[in-house]
Amino acid sequence: MSDQYDNIEIQEDKIPKSKSTLMQSIFNYCNVLMGVGILSLPLAFKYTGWIIGISLLFFCMGVTNYTARLIIKCLNYKEGLHTYPDIAMIAFGNLANCIILVLFTLELIAIAVSLIILIGDSLQILFPDISLISLKIIAWVILIPLGLIDLKYLSCCSLLGILTTVVLAIVVVIDGFTRDERPGSLYSPMKTELLPTDWNSLPFSFGLIIAGYAAICGYLMFGNLTKAEITQNIMSTPDHLAFLNKFIVWLVAINPFTKIGLVLNPINLYLEIQYQTSPCNLWTRLRNGCYMFTNFLSRTFVLTVVVFIAIKYPQFDRAIELIGSFLFYTIAVIFPSMFYLKLYSNNLRWWEWLVNLLIILVCTALAILGTIWAFLFY
Repeated sequence: MSDQYDNIEIQEDKIPKSKSTLMQSIFNYCNVLMGVGILSLPLAFKYTGWIIGISLLFFCMGVTNYTARLIIKCLNYKEGLHTYPDIAMIAFGNLANCIILVLFTLELIAIAVSLIILIGDSLQILFPDISLISLKIIAWVILIPLGLIDLKYLSCCSLLGILTTVVLAIVVVIDGFTRDERPGSLYSPMKTELLPTDWNSLPFSFGLIIAGYAAICGYLMFGNLTKAEITQNIMSTPDHLAFLNKFIVWLVAINPFTKIGLVLNPINLYLEIQYQTSPCNLWTRLRNGCYMFTNFLSRTFVLTVVVFIAIKYPQFDRAIELIGSFLFYTIAVIFPSMFYLKLYSNNLRWWEWLVNLLIILVCTALAILGTIWAFLFY
């Protein structure tokens, strides 16, 4: 038996351990951070009007900047803290660590689902004769081999994703300035509202408001006609620079392909580590190459689950609302403030307690309202 375990250790040493360079890591991080949620931001301004929309935008910018600094302080609380789950563990114990793991997994799956939905919607605009489900299945077939690519090679796809996002932002504005007639013109903007026209739709915006550039341009171009994805509006004006409109949609369709491998990578790695270290994996460890096959099955299974959810729940704006309202506020705002209050409770002044408690209360209310509305009006 000891010989078998010696063989296991030798084979584990043979498993390739690749590392990304600094530049490759930067490309991957930037590609993940430059999200596709900007496509739904004009819809958020349609729900909120200018006053509440811009106020929410600056509130989210300010509060996330503040909580990012809190996370840094929490990481410096003691030596050995390197990750977000480490902070949760030291602050509230194993239960908090498990909750963080579940929330991170839900967030990554929700983001991947939104990317599949976006691929399907964009391709259906370009190929209207093919059903939406068929297009998502085609995307699934293409993404299976992409999911097996190492992170250091995915950086090439990330560079493409960064370029498509930047070019998309530029081309949308060019499209708006080259049109004189509404809708779709920045020279002659559509009618917009200072306040919401339908207050029942306001909570939808709590999860959609994240960045302003695309929101302002898209809302000016299409006003109250704004759809779930700004590309749907752009392609609804085919008489004007059709080639430019198609170019925009192709950029949007290509961009998610560069992100899904990065988004699902933490889930895939966690499952692979759990399987590789489990006693039931003894027979696989003793056979050369078997771990690659099990990894292939695992990654294909995760991607299949994501595509199935995207087919079952095909509304892009609802996926973005859920990510923004429930997961964004919880992970990026509420928990960092709670960790900070717990770890530094004996050293805080009264106004720091007040600020963080207000942040927790306000963002909890926004998260609850946004999540309820996303499901209530589905």
